[in-house]
Amino acid sequence: MTKEEILDKLEDLILKAHKSGDKYDFIDEAYDLTDEIEEHENNHDFVEPILKLIEKSPNIDFGGPGPLGSFIEQHYKKGYEDILVDSLNRKPTEYTIHLLHRLMNDKTNSKRNEYLNILKSIAGNQNLGKEITENAKEILTYFT
Repeated sequence: MTKEEILDKLEDLILKAHKSGDKYDFIDEAYDLTDEIEEHENNHDFVEPILKLIEKSPNIDFGGPGPLGSFIEQHYKKGYEDILVDSLNRKPTEYTIHLLHRLMNDKTNSKRNEYLNILKSIAGNQNLGKEITENAKEILTYFT
């Protein structure tokens, strides 16, 4: 499958899960698609479009970390972190905040202070939903 076909299928699965209210309508089939993604030579090129799909669907439970997070996290220390920060600056979601929390669990990560500042910004942003700001506050409390 092409990159576009895979991303379209992921989007269809997200819509299916949204309509049914059952996260497994997404998660179960998405594992097969992430296997397909991993076979692509430049699979790092999927990280940003996947995060943009997540931004467009903030109310979907993608798992913890689930198929998308498991795939994305394979690119840790290969540029994924900066792409995640860009996503959080565009439109933070509970899921992307969860991914940031997982990055911060690495005590050797030199950008932990930058990530704390991002969480502070999200926690203090009155324009974001209550769930988003509360989630950021909980993680801040955990790390401070």
